[in-house]
Amino acid sequence: KGMATPSKAGIPLGVMKVLDPRQLKPDSIETERILTVLDETVVKLEITRLILRIIGSLERYARMLGPEITSSLLEHQKLSMEVQHLLSSPRDDESRRAVEQCLKCSLRNILRLFLANPLLYHGLKYEVRVRESPADVFIKAFVEFRDFTLERLLTSPDEEKEKIRFMEDISLEVEKNTEMISALQEELTAAIQTRDEEVNRKDKTIENLKTSMENLAKGCKADIKQIMKEGEKQQKEDEKTSQDRCARLEQDIQRLGAHFNALVLKHRASELVLRKVKGR
Repeated sequence: KGMATPSKAGIPLGVMKVLDPRQLKPDSIETERILTVLDETVVKLEITRLILRIIGSLERYARMLGPEITSSLLEHQKLSMEVQHLLSSPRDDESRRAVEQCLKCSLRNILRLFLANPLLYHGLKYEVRVRESPADVFIKAFVEFRDFTLERLLTSPDEEKEKIRFMEDISLEVEKNTEMISALQEELTAAIQTRDEEVNRKDKTIENLKTSMENLAKGCKADIKQIMKEGEKQQKEDEKTSQDRCARLEQDIQRLGAHFNALVLKHRASELVLRKVKGR
């Protein structure tokens, strides 16, 4: 399937031209001139940003720059140092202004040389590593200003109205979607709350059952302990009763044994008497 065209996507062509800078094309000489000036200004800002870094490592880039630009950068460095020296001597204002003017001319000359050699500029842009600085913020803001100016220059009143209507429609759609999302979020929150309440209820039920089981187990242990205690007590009582009974039986046995022995002796005596009587 191919990419959707503006009409298929539901976006008017006029709005597409405004939203996509690639759709914008200069339609007058004045617009082209303004755009050229803005683009050159962006390039000049980026070159100016690179100059200090290049001067700091001029020997490294000298071969790439060529003798003319290298010489101009050396002269620019010399003028910069002279300005810094004069800034520490506020009395010599006239000399300072003269050197500052020379410094400005030097910078314009360097920019002219770089603009005359765009390949060199683009090569250095990717070769020179520059730390992020406030200049980057300014350049970014200027590029945004350039795009905004281009948009304003190339947008007709009808296209501007069409864009406004389109953005209003988008805003309404976003508002509707936001309301729908809010409703869904509320529904989700309610569902989560209901689920949490159900989970909490089940957790409490489980906790109560667990507590009941623990109490039951404790009660069973107490009952078992009591039964064992009573059993031990009964066993001791039974043992004592048995011991007492055994002692009584032993006494009876001893008494009966003594009685038996006495009877035996008595019987033997009677037997001797009878034998004596028969022997006569």
